[in-house]
Amino acid sequence: MPASLVTRPPELLRLEELVFSVHVSERRGTVGITVDRGGALHLHVPTGTEWARVEEWVRRKRHWVRDKLAEKDVLLSRQPQREFVSGEGFDYLGRRYRLKVTDEVEGVHFNGGRIRVHPSVAYGPDPAAALVAWYRDRARRWVPARLTPWSERTGLRPEQVRVLDLGHRWGSAGKGGRLNLHWAVMQLPPTVVDYVLVHELAHMAVRDHSPEFWARVRAVMPDFERQRDRLAVLGGQAWLG
Repeated sequence: MPASLVTRPPELLRLEELVFSVHVSERRGTVGITVDRGGALHLHVPTGTEWARVEEWVRRKRHWVRDKLAEKDVLLSRQPQREFVSGEGFDYLGRRYRLKVTDEVEGVHFNGGRIRVHPSVAYGPDPAAALVAWYRDRARRWVPARLTPWSERTGLRPEQVRVLDLGHRWGSAGKGGRLNLHWAVMQLPPTVVDYVLVHELAHMAVRDHSPEFWARVRAVMPDFERQRDRLAVLGGQAWLG
């Protein structure tokens, strides 16, 4: 096989000020670029692709990449700092709720249109961890019923659903039929969460973002582009702990 084919590609591709981590996969059908929520660049390449062609393709895409990074900078700059005091706002399923620090509850509870937190939590050593745990618990209770109709429509049923901290990914389709979700999805509107669920279900059948993948998504969610765009905007404003 010629040396120009991607057999042992570099771990990083540097193009001017842009730096891409390189991921080569036999399951990949086309070359693609993703920009994660933190602004990191990922270059996805099918095994056996001529490396010179990959570099040229990325070079042609550099203006698009810079535009995406500029959008990320704007979105990330909008993320407010959160304080654990009465009156602070936190999102839950697409709505903003006020925090109330009160000794009427233990731990973290949601009732009366407020997220109520005991002073020992709010003023303790790690209030963020307590609120993240609350979001994770709510996700474990809420997601299964939301997922069921989408599993029926797609014919794809994960053996296990896990709620984790996935860094800058909203979800992933893991090995062994696992579907992983970021706990922060519970801040998004339900219809946007639906898009995340359908996206990851489709990945159980098609690992890459090929036309076949998007056809599967569109078949059960014809307006997925709208929800994907909303995710790009709202996701950049989500509190990540």
